[in-house]
Amino acid sequence: MPPWVFGLLMMVGSFVLGGLPLTSWIVKGLTRIDLAKQGSGNVGVAAAFTQAGRVAGIFAAVAEALRGIIPVIVARSLFPSEWEPLALISLVFLVVGRYLIAKGGGVTNATWGVLVYSPPVAISAGISGLLLWRLALTIWPSQPTRARLRAMRFACLSSPLWLSAWHSLPDHRDLSLAELLAAIALALVLIIINLRQGDDFGLFMKQQLLSLNDPLDLDSCGEKATRLSQLKQAGFKVPSGWVLPTMGNQEIARDSQSQHQDEIDYFQLPTPTYHYPLIVRSSALGEDGDSSSAAGQYTTVGLITSEAQLRSAIARCRDSYWSAEAKAYRHQRNLYDTGIAVLIQPYISAQISGVMFTRNPLDGGSQVVIEALAGEGDVVVSGQNTPVHLEIDTATETATYESLNKLGDDGLLSRSLLGDLVAEAQAIEAFYHGLPQDIEWVWDGEQIWILQTRPITNLRPIWTRKIAAEVIPGVIPPLTWSINRPLTCGVWGEIFSLVLGKKASQLDFQETATLLGSHAYFNATLLGEIFRMMGLPEQGLEFLLRGENMGKPPLKTMLASVPGLWLLVQRELALVHEFERDRDKIFDPGLQRLEADSYYETRLPSSLSLPQLIQRVDRIQEILKLATYYNILGPIGLAIRRSLFQVPEEWLPVANSPEVASMRELQKIADHLPEGENLQVLADQFSQNPELQQQFKQWLREYGYLSEVGTDISVATWWEQPQTFRQMLFTMAENPASGTNRNVGGFSVWQKWRLNRCYKRAVIKGEISEVYGKLLAHLRWTFLAIEAVALESEILTQPGDIFFLKLSEIRSWIESGIDPQWREVVKRRRQQYECDRDRTVPPVVYGNLLPEPKPEPLEGALQGIPASVGSVEGYVQVCRNLAEGLENGIEKPIVVVPYTDAGWAPLLMGAAAIISEVGGQLSHGAIVAREYGIPAVMNVSQAMSRLKTGQRVRVDGYRGTIEILDNSN
Repeated sequence: MPPWVFGLLMMVGSFVLGGLPLTSWIVKGLTRIDLAKQGSGNVGVAAAFTQAGRVAGIFAAVAEALRGIIPVIVARSLFPSEWEPLALISLVFLVVGRYLIAKGGGVTNATWGVLVYSPPVAISAGISGLLLWRLALTIWPSQPTRARLRAMRFACLSSPLWLSAWHSLPDHRDLSLAELLAAIALALVLIIINLRQGDDFGLFMKQQLLSLNDPLDLDSCGEKATRLSQLKQAGFKVPSGWVLPTMGNQEIARDSQSQHQDEIDYFQLPTPTYHYPLIVRSSALGEDGDSSSAAGQYTTVGLITSEAQLRSAIARCRDSYWSAEAKAYRHQRNLYDTGIAVLIQPYISAQISGVMFTRNPLDGGSQVVIEALAGEGDVVVSGQNTPVHLEIDTATETATYESLNKLGDDGLLSRSLLGDLVAEAQAIEAFYHGLPQDIEWVWDGEQIWILQTRPITNLRPIWTRKIAAEVIPGVIPPLTWSINRPLTCGVWGEIFSLVLGKKASQLDFQETATLLGSHAYFNATLLGEIFRMMGLPEQGLEFLLRGENMGKPPLKTMLASVPGLWLLVQRELALVHEFERDRDKIFDPGLQRLEADSYYETRLPSSLSLPQLIQRVDRIQEILKLATYYNILGPIGLAIRRSLFQVPEEWLPVANSPEVASMRELQKIADHLPEGENLQVLADQFSQNPELQQQFKQWLREYGYLSEVGTDISVATWWEQPQTFRQMLFTMAENPASGTNRNVGGFSVWQKWRLNRCYKRAVIKGEISEVYGKLLAHLRWTFLAIEAVALESEILTQPGDIFFLKLSEIRSWIESGIDPQWREVVKRRRQQYECDRDRTVPPVVYGNLLPEPKPEPLEGALQGIPASVGSVEGYVQVCRNLAEGLENGIEKPIVVVPYTDAGWAPLLMGAAAIISEVGGQLSHGAIVAREYGIPAVMNVSQAMSRLKTGQRVRVDGYRGTIEILDNSN
């Protein structure tokens, strides 16, 4: 018989051998488990181990190893050496038969077959896969399954390369083309099967009962369980717990009557008893998140004492995700239907239950707000009882001590327990990088247990004065802000977009900064999100809020941002060249044209008409945008270089800094006056010296663009204050300054090299500052020219009024030609500006409201607990039950309810304001009100009887008051 016939029979035999269901027979014989109906449906060694146990898995592994070895041994025994590729070809047919008939993957067969065929190749490919697995786990630590699968596929692909490499060595035979093609075919077949099959080990890991001691995946376990696991692993007192993840359970969630195994059969769940009761809680994706709380939307079942109750509780919890109310809530909040995990914990018998805010939920003030009741935890959030309400000021340690002392030990909570609660609240907030938290807790008579923590959704975004206080210090009038904000935010947006690429499209960079109390704040929430997108560490938010170190960036996200960061690095490297080019082509010609438009004596472009003046404003802004780019990137580049090359501030040149250069030049003029004379004598001599007067005037013209706040055009320039600087000139002559020269003569070669990396950037920084300052000065002088026309027309009443208007308002007046009614607007804004000038603003603001002193209650008004800020007037709708409320005929009513548990949510969401007879700041109704921005007042005594449907009232959610405006009803 010809050899090719034997070869064909060999391939057919290998295919048939691969099709024998050896693993299925072994597992059925040992455990009576049908692997085709379990897990992923694969009938392989991995499935045998994960679904049938270790003994069945070992027998299956031995059988599959022998199946892979047999074709290689037979091929080498019956065929000459020139038929060497037949061994690999037989393995290909065996693996195909294994997949098509026996429903296995063939990895075990191929591994052992290749090991017998060529041990060096098998070992080399295995080591390659292990190394890649280790590298992938470093880059994707939260995705071990992906790392393992990629490593396995890489090992398959590398085997032909290793085969070629080993056969290229001197002591090895030459590799034939047929043998190489057979190896490539085997690798590709294994990879294709791997891509098409389910992952038994991955499914097995999903079916493991996760505990709060494990690092949990947010996308499969939900925010609630994930946060509790973080706290527990950090050492906080969190009850033990187990998590049924969302993955692998979608069919059970969709069809509770299906034939799929119950989750209790999938997982090794704890067994509840009378002496060891459990509680089942929801942990839905999107619940307790940064922007939505889903308070009361999903079911919690407590005091479970039997397995039957546990099964029922899990099903109820899963089903609550698909309730009409929950789906409506997600639709209103633009949340996707992603799934729900289930958290199972020991049921703690509580003596006192409560909730606490780490900051005042109304305005983000420094008070820790605690509400508590005797008994179990749901009594506080249900809204059907009015809890003890306490506020402890934590602005300083002294304030905390005094607040606790005032409360004493007479109430439900002892002073010692209150102190422990405050300390726990502050520690949890610090753990979450300063983000205010809403915490649910119980006290069992011995210790405090943390049951839940979530961000306070209405205290976002977080605004910080850090950086903003340096860039735009002090109080800022409307005109300055209407110009600075779009310029600064726009340039920052361009820089971040360069780094982030397409990811930047989901961000609104105009929200990077805002004014609160006429002071500039940067959006720490947005910047923190940008930091995370750029691959910077989570501590970036703490850097913005508290000035702490940034920490090391995670490798994975940092690698993803490398292309964008490299583009930014290229921009920085080209900064000097590009600035010098733009200075010659844009900045210098632009400034020369602006100077040509201005009167020499006043610097104001008074000869221009109003339309020409607004065009001049637009022209300056166009140039100013480019200057702002350099004014941001230049200092950043210098700061990074100084940090990289360890260059102290005192090494850098300061002579070209406009402020330093101006004082140096003024001192030169002062040196021409006699030393030691009193100011009057110096003034007389100056008035008699025309040459010095001309030098001073020239100095003032050169540096007159400077002001005490370079970024605020409402602040007068030096040119407008000649008398002040003439007096400074005389003071310099009376007390000459002894300047210090910075030079590099005493520096080592290494120090000079480091300094040279920063020197040019320091020089350019000064030149950028000069251009930027001159443009802002001309912008100010242009608005002063516009103001002069408005004053003459009596549209404005006094100098400086122009700065209490916005650019859009000024533009609208000039373009329309209609005289506006600005006097009252300017008067009101000026009064607010003067008030804000004297106030002390906090370094961090939570939400969009500055903390205010607690207001006095209004005389004659109904008083309750303020629960959600805002003031609204409207008509009352008294609702004794949900149906009565939904059937009312008042559009956007002010609803009055007896209490506000989760069931009232459909009514509350459509209300203009909420008044509740009982409840506190942490009831479900209050949480919903804050999330939707609805004013709310809780615990209003006899509200159901004192208020009538149709009455017109004013609700103030900050004061906690209800004013009756119409008593006709």
